[in-house]
Amino acid sequence: MCIASRSSVTLMMLATLVAGAAAALAAPDHQFFVYWDQNEEEDVLIDGQVKQLVQPWDPNGQMCIFPDHSGRFVVGYNPTLPSQDGPGGACPGGAGSGACLRPLHNPPVGEAVWDRHGNSTPDSTIFVPGPYALPGSTIGGDVPPEGGAPWQTGAYNNNSSFTGCAFDRAGHLFAADIATAQGQIPVPDSGRLIEWFPPDYTSYCIIYGPDTGGTGPHHVDGTGGLRDPGMLAVFKDDVFLPETGAGRVLRFRHQRLPRSALDCAPDGVLTPRPALEVFIQDPTLPLPAGIARDPASRGWAVSNLLGGNAAVAWFKNYGARDPSKGPLPPGSYNPYGLAVARNGDLYFVDIHLVASPGGFGPADNGGRVFKVTFAHGTGMPSLPQPVATGLNFPTSVTVCTGRDCPTPP
Repeated sequence: MCIASRSSVTLMMLATLVAGAAAALAAPDHQFFVYWDQNEEEDVLIDGQVKQLVQPWDPNGQMCIFPDHSGRFVVGYNPTLPSQDGPGGACPGGAGSGACLRPLHNPPVGEAVWDRHGNSTPDSTIFVPGPYALPGSTIGGDVPPEGGAPWQTGAYNNNSSFTGCAFDRAGHLFAADIATAQGQIPVPDSGRLIEWFPPDYTSYCIIYGPDTGGTGPHHVDGTGGLRDPGMLAVFKDDVFLPETGAGRVLRFRHQRLPRSALDCAPDGVLTPRPALEVFIQDPTLPLPAGIARDPASRGWAVSNLLGGNAAVAWFKNYGARDPSKGPLPPGSYNPYGLAVARNGDLYFVDIHLVASPGGFGPADNGGRVFKVTFAHGTGMPSLPQPVATGLNFPTSVTVCTGRDCPTPP
């Protein structure tokens, strides 16, 4: 890996620690924030008002806040479409005008690092190193460009996309790469679960991924990996990951997870890889897409991408269905990412899928974020109330309370 890249990420993290500590002094402990990604940007609900935390520049996945009290966060990213000019089609000069082009994060696929006020630089990234670099750069990732051609400025990569992420108590970062599962049916088994290690997050280990075919020692775009991994969660350092394409939620126990890159093979792959442990598999949730810890019930909320009569269901701590809570009332939505506040209020993203000849995809301006409350002392959820509407391709929602939450400047 390039020394400059390692230094850039580390320097940004040190600088934001200082800035975050100062800013946190003015943030009230009780303030409550709800975040979601849409149309290459990150938005936040503060005291009933929607504000922009990250201007349109590649956020395309779950937002995860560092546990170091700095207010920094990561979001999965990949390049935007050429017609979007980088800022998700929101350019005042019009899509394709070139007036609002933003530099690509480098390399073009990974987790972008942002300070508590939504500032980032192209080289403030966390990624898996490899030979595929942007033109003129020596910093490369392990995901080959779509079609095998050299990276072009603004070219979208359909071979990888980091969706879910989570930190454990030691600050280890876990992220899911859906790889080539971009709405294809049947779902390919090219997905990966990857771990990066603090403090600089330049060392990594691929926990589970393709083991046959594909490109390079990591078998990128090969077979034998995960089928469309979704929005993940960590509890007591175990990783809980919906494998949407296989209709189940997996559990990776912390005893089998590496604590440093030294626990991994020289090629960056955990060997032997862990046997898959099924934590939840429920016939009423054929496409589990997200999982979140519910501190009120001390169990789990799981979203179902198909929606219908079991859009979100609740499970006990050990994975069995919880008959005392839920399920969500039926409705016309396709829940993807979800989060649960301390009081048990549920927030979920409706990605709002529509059918096409090539599979399923989100409807333009059809995405929404909903809030669900519960009657005092009961497990009966209210009808979902919209928090935000008219969104393009929202995937995740995050809740945060207190001084350590990211806020717009």
